[in-house]
Amino acid sequence: MEDIVLTLFRFVGAFFRMLFQFFIMDIICFGVGWVVSKVFTLGRFPSFTPDEKERDRVSNIGAIILLLFLLAIGVFNSL
Repeated sequence: MEDIVLTLFRFVGAFFRMLFQFFIMDIICFGVGWVVSKVFTLGRFPSFTPDEKERDRVSNIGAIILLLFLLAIGVFNSL
């Protein structure tokens, strides 16, 4: 019985982890990356209908910007 409950909890945990990663990468990081890319390329990149590769690239740009922003907050709060 414990094995069934443990398997069920692992499945539910994996589902929520996947849902959280989808939310972070596809909504928040893509939005930040899209704005930053539009500003730095003066509106040329990304296109209005990005393909999967371009969408991943913009999400990675957004993740990097968010990490740098959090790092800057940490550095300036420790001064």
